[in-house]
Amino acid sequence: MLDPLIQTSLIGLALLLAIISLVFSVLVQIKQAKKIQALQQLTKELLKSKESLNKQIRELHSGSIGLGKKFHQLNEGLKEAVEKQQEIVDTAPDSKLYTRAVKMVALGAGLDELMNECELPKAEAELLISLHGKSR
Repeated sequence: MLDPLIQTSLIGLALLLAIISLVFSVLVQIKQAKKIQALQQLTKELLKSKESLNKQIRELHSGSIGLGKKFHQLNEGLKEAVEKQQEIVDTAPDSKLYTRAVKMVALGAGLDELMNECELPKAEAELLISLHGKSR
């Protein structure tokens, strides 16, 4: 058999190893608990961020719907304005006269021809020729 001193030393060493193993196990558990706690905190923060982003998305969606409606209203108003403008142009007797005069200038009509055919004063006929004669 072994010497009692060696036996006592071996038992003490075994107890010391058991205590070290137990302390190490506790430290690992504490470290894991801290990691779990950190992950739980991170999860809470991520959920708050998600809720905030969802709210922002809902607000943007509502805003875009409102902008779409406003855009549609503006587009309809623009169409109405263009139609009214065209009605005015179509119904104004002078506009037909000037439209004809511009076409005549584009075809090369002279000053006298414009004055006679469209019943324009000389100054207006000269102005039309100078304005629309450049585009030729």
